[in-house]
Amino acid sequence: MNNTISTSLKKRTFADMILSVLICAGALIAAAWQFVAYLSKRDPIYLSNAVYSLVIFGELGLISLILLEIRKTGKPFSKKITAKLRFMALILIAGGAMPRFSEVSTEPLTYSVSVYFDMLNILVIFAGVIIGIISEIFVYGLSLQEDNDLIA
Repeated sequence: MNNTISTSLKKRTFADMILSVLICAGALIAAAWQFVAYLSKRDPIYLSNAVYSLVIFGELGLISLILLEIRKTGKPFSKKITAKLRFMALILIAGGAMPRFSEVSTEPLTYSVSVYFDMLNILVIFAGVIIGIISEIFVYGLSLQEDNDLIA
């Protein structure tokens, strides 16, 4: 890869990496807060929110690691990045497959928990599938980059 392109790529990814690390930390704090709220109130909505916050934490953590890898090497195509993208897809698909909870008050002091699977779950699964497809594109890009490095 051209050295100026590599340097430019490293500069562009720095702010993105810092921002994703900060939001990742926020997601971890939110997950901890939701879990503590679940333990104190025993409301399944908080547990569901904690799991979704952990999914966001995992996704942003992997994005941060991908950006760090790009910053170190200056190359967007590598086996490590492809593996991280595949893992991101699996996390999203698993997170989307988790049902959502809501608590419904039927009578005073009587509650029932409703478990449902809605369009948001389907969208999260679909996002996971898209990231999986992008990881396959990165496999092809890695192959082209390796061929190009042999020629140059």
